[in-house]
Amino acid sequence: MSTVELKKKVLERLETVDKAYLLEEILGILDIESKGGIVKIPEHYKEKLEKSIAQKESDNTIPNNEVEESIEKWLYK
Repeated sequence: MSTVELKKKVLERLETVDKAYLLEEILGILDIESKGGIVKIPEHYKEKLEKSIAQKESDNTIPNNEVEESIEKWLYK
């Protein structure tokens, strides 16, 4: 598929998107490309990341093997 065809397809799909978070992600990808690889983390990701870091720093975490065991029990109940 040519670049022109891909652009047309992307534009057609963008016309139907009504989710702000998805449009922000698309803009973010385009910004990364145009700024030479500088990543701007969307605000909603920053909030989740900060929460995760705080949980890690306060030892409020569950070891991965325990999580996997819980998932297996839940899946094969």
